[in-house]
Amino acid sequence: MSKLRSDAERGGQPCLHFLPVLRRKKRNCVRADEDQHKLGGIQITAKTEIENIIASAEYAVSIGQYSKANEMLVAAIMSGYDDYRIYITKAKIDLQLDHNRSLFESLRKLQQLEQRQGGNQAVTTAIRELMHYRGKNGVTALHISTFHEQMDMVVYCVEHGSDVNCIAGVNRVTPISIMFVPISSKLTGLDGTPFVHHKVAVKEIRRYLMSCGARDSFRFGY
Repeated sequence: MSKLRSDAERGGQPCLHFLPVLRRKKRNCVRADEDQHKLGGIQITAKTEIENIIASAEYAVSIGQYSKANEMLVAAIMSGYDDYRIYITKAKIDLQLDHNRSLFESLRKLQQLEQRQGGNQAVTTAIRELMHYRGKNGVTALHISTFHEQMDMVVYCVEHGSDVNCIAGVNRVTPISIMFVPISSKLTGLDGTPFVHHKVAVKEIRRYLMSCGARDSFRFGY
């Protein structure tokens, strides 16, 4: 096994090789610092391990190595770690890689962790910052939520500060207009009929967003 290196030894940047995942029963990460393991002959704590994993994943994301970062975080999740920062970073990766189902899983996990945070507002603060993160083509979590007609996630994003008029991509789509973008001539009509299969859901999402300040003056029938 490779030895852990200090920041100074690796030039002040997080090490990108993934720390070996230690087999153990699932535990609450709040008490992880009480568990000690040996790695490369060096005594470390589980807290040190997860801090290194998160730092390495965040650095990988910052330099565009999304798949590498994703591997690290999936391994950490499979090992039983339950740190909200894992899911914040995972959601950013999902937005960059178009892993939409995984994005909703990450958001729902964050929702659960937020409900359990007690008096610590760190989770809520991190989620609010995530809502302004731009993924592939500049989309946000709200864009993906409206596109896939996930009403509960739309509400969750808006309640955590998402910009309901945020513009993304070369088509300059908003969280409302992205539901009407023609991705195929077989899926949309010339009158602007949405390609989605659930017109009722589209109407509900559009009306909710407009009640929250979203602008859309092109589809009076909705």
